Amino acid sequence: MTRISRRTFLKGAAGAAVALPLLDIMSRRGGAATPAFPKRFLVWFQPDGSIHENWAPTGSGTNFTLSRILAPLAAYQSSLVVVDGVKNKVGDYGEIPGDDHQKGMGTMLTGVHLLPGSQAGGCDTCPAAGLASGMSVDQAIANQISANNKFKSLELGIQAGSSGAWAYSNYSAANTPLPPDNNPHSVFARVFTDLGVDSAALARLRAERKSVLDAVSESYQSLSAKLGPDDKQKIDSHFTTIRDLEARLTVPGATVGDSCSKPGDPGKLDFMANDNFPTVAKLQMDLMVMALACDLTRVGTLQFENSVGDVRFSWLGLTRGHHDMSHDGDTVANTIEDLTKINIWYSQQLAYLLGKLKAIPEGNGTMLDNTLVFCVNELSRGNAHSHNDMPYVLAGGAGGALQMGRYLKFTGDLPHNNLLVSLMNVMGVGAKTFGDPAFCTGPLAL
Repeated sequence: MTRISRRTFLKGAAGAAVALPLLDIMSRRGGAATPAFPKRFLVWFQPDGSIHENWAPTGSGTNFTLSRILAPLAAYQSSLVVVDGVKNKVGDYGEIPGDDHQKGMGTMLTGVHLLPGSQAGGCDTCPAAGLASGMSVDQAIANQISANNKFKSLELGIQAGSSGAWAYSNYSAANTPLPPDNNPHSVFARVFTDLGVDSAALARLRAERKSVLDAVSESYQSLSAKLGPDDKQKIDSHFTTIRDLEARLTVPGATVGDSCSKPGDPGKLDFMANDNFPTVAKLQMDLMVMALACDLTRVGTLQFENSVGDVRFSWLGLTRGHHDMSHDGDTVANTIEDLTKINIWYSQQLAYLLGKLKAIPEGNGTMLDNTLVFCVNELSRGNAHSHNDMPYVLAGGAGGALQMGRYLKFTGDLPHNNLLVSLMNVMGVGAKTFGDPAFCTGPLAL
């Protein structure tokens, strides 16, 4: 029986070549196709806890109804996994440095404690804190999926502060934070100034790709005559798939980078002015999405405020700062309602981001389908400074690696380190543990 090498290509004029699928006629079996579009990972941070009774959906599994706080995400419910009942155990451990805000901020992505330091916390008995003692999960993922991009990751802030355990969430290593850039003009200059899209060259590339099957047609006919029925069906199916891909090359957004366009310079504005918060938020989200569309990076963070963030949501008619309000007791009904409004506003902003991702076509889907957004908070409830029942939301499609459209309510005091391991696995990073092994028992069953 004739055998064909696993590395056989159909060759044609001008060097055109098409790799073959795995056929029975080949000596080796197994293998998997490389995904046509890359997966991306985004962290979304908002501070000061949530109001669990107004955050948690009703129902379970795929049969659930979104809460008041999450209702703005209704159009994307099939692209959500709401994770309830998970605890940040390392952040709740009483003997490590820092107050609850500092510990929550420093541990939520790293799963490791804060180092001793000089930053006094908000409680009299808390040991002074330094920075986190290990890498954050976004960087562990970036090392594998984004290491060859222009930027391994982008950290963008919206009045996110500038230093210390209260402000930093991303770490490349122990005691090595990645400070968020709060200035949209600075982000534009750093990320997009030298971006040039040669439309003529892009058109030539599309034409070359589109003609490749025609160029190898003679080689295809010769090979086809040597194949049995099963192999012939496989190669015909393979060519049909490639032909479909070629047809999509003429559609804007059909390949990675096709939807890339240089954004306008946001210009200089007072990006730390309280009332500019919504404007800066949209600018930063727009810049992040375009950086992903241009494949300049595949990992990013959007950090709204910092822990103990005290923005006044004046555009909602509120006059007190966010953190100040979060300390009111549960019996202060007006404050609970105002905090709920703030969290609803954040859900509206998340819906805006998901809409921008969904607007970018990729193959038969969109960039949203190939992205996983991890929504985090340093606390579960502000007035209790607690780390139980953390308000985690996953959004996007994860490239098909995670079943979306579910509400998962966990019990049994599960550590959030387990969730971090699961996110790594979903993003293609093989790991069984992450962060402090004393607070990690393996991947969470997502």
